[in-house]
Amino acid sequence: MMQYLLMPFRVLYKVYFLLVFALSLALLYPLFKFFLADSKRYPTAFVAMRFWAFLLHFFGGLPINVKGKSNIPVTGPYIICPNHSSFLDITCLYRIFSKYFVFTGKQEISKWPLFHIFYTSGMNILVDRASRTGAFKAFRRISGEVGRGNPVIMFPEGTVSKEAPKLTTFKSGVFVMAIQMQVPVLPVTFVNNWQLLQRKGLWKGNAGPGISEVVIHKPVQTTGLTKKNADSLQQEVRKIIEKPLKERFG
Repeated sequence: MMQYLLMPFRVLYKVYFLLVFALSLALLYPLFKFFLADSKRYPTAFVAMRFWAFLLHFFGGLPINVKGKSNIPVTGPYIICPNHSSFLDITCLYRIFSKYFVFTGKQEISKWPLFHIFYTSGMNILVDRASRTGAFKAFRRISGEVGRGNPVIMFPEGTVSKEAPKLTTFKSGVFVMAIQMQVPVLPVTFVNNWQLLQRKGLWKGNAGPGISEVVIHKPVQTTGLTKKNADSLQQEVRKIIEKPLKERFG
């Protein structure tokens, strides 16, 4: 009964948040387009994107509570490996990490209105999983960013889970790449973003203001590991990410 009583408020919040998202992106789009037109301006574009994320969370009533922020490596490249429970995960990452990083995303993002510029500009990396050539190009780009000392964000689930807080299947590519490049994996758990903005369309799912709770775990080292260790690395990182979810939701 309570679910039906709250539905109008959830729908209103989703419409409100979508308007804030669209209007703020439209207003800042010329700025983003200028900064993203030249790779030398990518760091400035990154700062602008962090500001945009701040606006979204401020006007959306979505403060962030981060546990384990001291676990973020001070120097060197690493792969940030979070669960993907909501579209809020992306903006949360821009709020949490102040050091310049690069996102990886699925090829379909190139078709999203306005938002695609963050990937098609070349700053972030699109991964075409259906193409070996596309996957190889993405790997070269990721290796290049790692070589420059930049963290790279890779969602092991590949897309926003419709079953959150339950984790979906992890893709092995994240862990194979981490081992090949011998860089640590930094597990991140978004505990309740799925309760704040759930991927279930306009009329279904959770939505509303609240505190986004995030746990940053200790880095998992890959030094000395080989490709045959990819499965065990994947299982280890999955258990780490899953632990706070099980503690909260069972």
